[in-house]
Amino acid sequence: MKMKTSEMEYENRGKKKKIIGILISHVICVNVGCGPAEERVLLTGLHAVADIYCEICKTTLGWKYEHAFESSQKYKEGKFIIELAHMVKDNGWDEQNDS
Repeated sequence: MKMKTSEMEYENRGKKKKIIGILISHVICVNVGCGPAEERVLLTGLHAVADIYCEICKTTLGWKYEHAFESSQKYKEGKFIIELAHMVKDNGWDEQNDS
């Protein structure tokens, strides 16, 4: 899965902010499925979202914003949240080159 990062999605807990995921505008989906849209009340209001998941292990990775009901949140429509708990950075540095 390739992603273009737009901004971080935060969860407010008192005075501290905890990063819960990254809002991205494009996902090149390889082995990523999208479930049916449903209305959910999120931290930023009511949205219609669809869970996205790994086609191999069926783990939910985040969600896609299908519709935002508040005008200030319309910029999220069509974008994805990938939860940080499911992200792994793989830069290939640990791989040995046998050449």
